Amino acid sequence: MIPREIIHDRIQNFQKTMKIRKLPITSQKLHIFQFLASTDSHPGAQEVYERMKTYFPTISFATVYKNLKKFSDLRLIREIEMKTGTARYDANMDPHHHLINLDTEKIEDISTQEVGEVHIPQLVTQYDLENVSINFFVRNKPIQSRYEQLRRKLT
Repeated sequence: MIPREIIHDRIQNFQKTMKIRKLPITSQKLHIFQFLASTDSHPGAQEVYERMKTYFPTISFATVYKNLKKFSDLRLIREIEMKTGTARYDANMDPHHHLINLDTEKIEDISTQEVGEVHIPQLVTQYDLENVSINFFVRNKPIQSRYEQLRRKLT
């Protein structure tokens, strides 16, 4: 659960960015962003669309998708590319990394402190580094059968 203060700060930043860029804040845009700001589930476009349909029955998937892309371009949200070719979205713009479970498609945040200092390769120093984000792609460990567990205990 994301604390209210953090959600509030994210929404304030959204409104400020939209105002600075002279972009209209429609009810649909605000609802889409509020949903993203209030979840740490890293939803995909389809999940955002399904949620928005409860508020706006006539909203199209294209409208949701275009807004997600726009928010990403404005650096209001982070787009996380999945191995399946789809994207998931994250309104947590603080530095952090992700654990991505390929079996369940669940995404969890990992603090930068947990990962520690990241060595920046020499090649990168030739550029203006914007961000460092590490994605740990994992699979569930196979569950041993009861028979194997009992056998190991006996030996």
